[in-house]
Amino acid sequence: MPSGGAGRGQGRKKGHKASHTIKTENARAYLIEQVVKDLEPIVSAQKEAAKGLYYENAKGKIYQREPDLKAGEYLLNQAAGKARETVEVHGDMILKINV
Repeated sequence: MPSGGAGRGQGRKKGHKASHTIKTENARAYLIEQVVKDLEPIVSAQKEAAKGLYYENAKGKIYQREPDLKAGEYLLNQAAGKARETVEVHGDMILKINV
């Protein structure tokens, strides 16, 4: 008789989720529902933050609040998709791909 490891018929049954997983899924669904209700003002606030707050005079734009580059980047990533990032590797590297 083998000792240790999973035995036949043990473990979580197919289709059943842990209680913490169910709680997390319910919390995520609630959050999505609440955000969708107020989506227009949230998006408007993000857009305003990305543009900054300024007035124009003879000298040009005078910012009272600088544009938020992270807000702008987030909106662009959501609208156009996030750009691929490159990774530089220095030194030796072994890459193994199993097909």
